[in-house]
Amino acid sequence: MTWKSSFPGRFSLRKLLGNKRVTIPFSLVVAFALWLAIMIGQNPDIERTFTDISININLENTYVSENGMEIIGDLSNQKFTVTVGGPSYVVSALKTTDFYVYASAAAINEPGEYQLEVTGAKNTALTDYDIVSITPSTVTVFFDYVETKEFTIKAVAEGATAEEGLIAETAMVSGTESDTITIKGPRTIVNKIDSVVAYAQVNETLSASTTFDAAIRLYDADEKEIEQTDLTLSATAVQVTVPISKRVTVPVKADFTNLPSGFKTSSISYSIDHDSVTVIGTPAAIDEITKVTLSPIDITNISTSSASFEVSAKLPDGVRLLDSIDTFTVTVDLSAYSEKTFTVENIRFTNLPSGLAATSDSVIKNVKICGPTEVLKKLTGDMLFAEVNLTDKVAGEHTVEVSVKSSEYHNIWQVGSYSIAVKIE
Repeated sequence: MTWKSSFPGRFSLRKLLGNKRVTIPFSLVVAFALWLAIMIGQNPDIERTFTDISININLENTYVSENGMEIIGDLSNQKFTVTVGGPSYVVSALKTTDFYVYASAAAINEPGEYQLEVTGAKNTALTDYDIVSITPSTVTVFFDYVETKEFTIKAVAEGATAEEGLIAETAMVSGTESDTITIKGPRTIVNKIDSVVAYAQVNETLSASTTFDAAIRLYDADEKEIEQTDLTLSATAVQVTVPISKRVTVPVKADFTNLPSGFKTSSISYSIDHDSVTVIGTPAAIDEITKVTLSPIDITNISTSSASFEVSAKLPDGVRLLDSIDTFTVTVDLSAYSEKTFTVENIRFTNLPSGLAATSDSVIKNVKICGPTEVLKKLTGDMLFAEVNLTDKVAGEHTVEVSVKSSEYHNIWQVGSYSIAVKIE
């Protein structure tokens, strides 16, 4: 039996090698393989150094992040040098983004300063190289709880004085909505802050209130300045104003209201527990002050059984009492006065709107009148009338307060308040 090959008779190696569609790709593959072999043979492993590499510390799912701690300080300023090694054709193609350095915070469970080991990792599909070294090999990291507190700012204007005759008062914070500041930072540092000062170096003699730029300074209980490096302040610079004031001592005068027509205040004899006071304020305001007038006393509250009153001073804007006085006691001298009770039947209406008529059936009984004793001896009920002011009143029934007066005597007054029913048609 004769063996006959089943291989297609038409196949010919010579024909295959003569086919350009086969030989050209084949040649390229062979050329690349030869080039790669040459490159590998002529390019041994090398090392390459990268500088200014930042570190990454991931706090996610760590005790630090879950318990309110943070990394204190800016780690971006810490840079690392990384040396990698491997085939030259691989290493020469690497970029700084192809790897990274990191440190783990997984073991941190309380505040403090730690030395963490720095590790490198690849960040590219190219893996045929090694991270040979990282310098430095550790990183110093401070972990702490973060605290936020609000403090009142104290203003200091160093070397501020006033011209002769004027006063340089205590400096105050200005240029902000409030004199407080919020500070955020490590609890161990924030809790050391005892005072916050807005400090301005002035060294000037001032003739008027002046404002200066000031820097914020922090001090502990021993008045040692605290560094602000790891703190976040809601304001780092503010302004301070040095008020320049003037003071003068002036007499105190009482004032009265609801006096009967023709009754002069000067006819009231009284005494004040402080008959003079020292006031301080802006020079322009002080130059206008010749006396301090007290809040008015309603004369209808004055009687032989009630002649002493606690009142405050009325002061213009920019002026205050230098003395520590909240109120003044005014005592009216009623030694020559007495009281008497009357019935008032004479009712007089005033300021009644046009086209309306007012009537009242009221008789006001037990009206207490205070005045000089000699006058009250002569005063009778028919010398008195009740004046009713009907301004803005409309038709209908109203209860209106009255003012009891006398046409004969102007130095008497009603004690207390009285009212009547009025019908307007």
